[in-house]
Amino acid sequence: MNYGQIIHRTADDSYVITKNDMPYHVYPYAGEFAEEWDAVFAYAETHPEMVTEERPFVPTLEDIKQNKKSLIDAETSAAIRAGFDYAVDGVTYHFSYALDDQQNFSDTANVCIMKQAGMPGLPDSVMWNAYTVPGNELVRLTFDASGFLALYAGGAMKHKNETMQRGGERKAAVEAATTPEEVEAA
Repeated sequence: MNYGQIIHRTADDSYVITKNDMPYHVYPYAGEFAEEWDAVFAYAETHPEMVTEERPFVPTLEDIKQNKKSLIDAETSAAIRAGFDYAVDGVTYHFSYALDDQQNFSDTANVCIMKQAGMPGLPDSVMWNAYTVPGNELVRLTFDASGFLALYAGGAMKHKNETMQRGGERKAAVEAATTPEEVEAA
């Protein structure tokens, strides 16, 4: 039988032939199709010029490194957005740091800096949402300008900077890796 051009998938030793004008997959070791596979195999052996080898994709070390760095970026961003714990008057609270919260922190810090610089008409305090640790119950905290800036610098910015630093260190370890196992461990 003339199968024409066929594909040999080396990953599972199967063949793809054309049958009834459609691609048809012929698997080895399938009892009811053993004769067909044997015929296709014999054809492939006697007509190697008609066989295209399809080998499984094997990522290079650079591919593995790039995938890992993308994963680290995603994990770092998720860790930043997960928020941070910060103690206010000796009590630890959790503060959200999702993207909109990051913008709100920044805007409020600017208002506090302007307040400290003596700009008239700005509020003397700001209220901020926090969550009890443990318990995760919403509480509203009031901060004056210096208290909020301490929260912003010592809580939010510290959290973001430390998380980014850890992500950068992990990505440096990925770059230095010489094996897929070292990449995975980073």
